[in-house]
Amino acid sequence: MTRGSRLVTRMAKSKVYSGLLSEMFSIGLYKRSQGQRVRQISGLAIAMTFAVAAWSLSVHVLGNSAKPLQFGIPGLIAIAGCWFAYRMMNYPPAADFLIGVQSEMDKVSWPAWPQLWRATIVVLVVMVLLSIALFAFDIIWRYVFTQVGFLRM
Repeated sequence: MTRGSRLVTRMAKSKVYSGLLSEMFSIGLYKRSQGQRVRQISGLAIAMTFAVAAWSLSVHVLGNSAKPLQFGIPGLIAIAGCWFAYRMMNYPPAADFLIGVQSEMDKVSWPAWPQLWRATIVVLVVMVLLSIALFAFDIIWRYVFTQVGFLRM
């Protein structure tokens, strides 16, 4: 191993991010101007998952409980989930991944509507034709196997 590669390895090891648990209790923003759309959408999806889970807990599990218990525990879960979603979008490994996702999505050339409709029609027509062909093969093989005596109907 050369001196230069050891230096690079040591520099890579020194760039250790804080753990996820310690990140949950910080308030700093990580690369706040990069990957905003993907990070906002991902954070909203995580927060909505926690909100739906809290609502389900409130309605289905704690539905017959006292009102403070029925709404307090799910409310705390929803608030903790929103904070978790917010902090996950600023956790350096997750944020770097989502920043990379947005930069790659910006490179995609999306088709125009007429091209999209033509491609959709082609896919649907091919699927219908394949379905008809598989149905025909099924009928033919069932007839052949019945005539040979392999299938008894």
